[in-house]
Amino acid sequence: IKMATEINEGHVSDQEAAGREKCIQTQLNSETKAQLCRLQGVDHSVFSDIDPLHLPEVLSLIARRNGQGELYVALSSTIIALFSTMNRERCIQLRREYHAAIAARHRAIAAEHETKVEELDNELATIKETTLAIAASEVRSQNNVHSQSNKRR
Repeated sequence: IKMATEINEGHVSDQEAAGREKCIQTQLNSETKAQLCRLQGVDHSVFSDIDPLHLPEVLSLIARRNGQGELYVALSSTIIALFSTMNRERCIQLRREYHAAIAARHRAIAAEHETKVEELDNELATIKETTLAIAASEVRSQNNVHSQSNKRR
């Protein structure tokens, strides 16, 4: 009661903010909540009353306001509800799309490299053909020179 009164005095002009603060300090703090439950003779989890779709926001609020210890306690109490809100099939579809996109990107990169390899192979073949043609031309020239010198003898 003392805590609630102090909160009310601190939020005189905003009753909604006072109510929100009281909820945060009492219901979202595991030790305070346990004490209040013992005083009232109630053994009930506040998390079972929260829509599972809102649990991530509540957990974020707990972490920001009460620290990681309280977050761990809250997660322990809500983990099944959190998993029940996950659409496993959709998660798998999203992961599949992600990996398919990466594979497609790698195939495109591989195709670019294969094209470059073909271009370089063609260039090497052209160089080889040119070198052979030049060598053959030189051999013919030398043969012509030999043949003419043999005719003169």
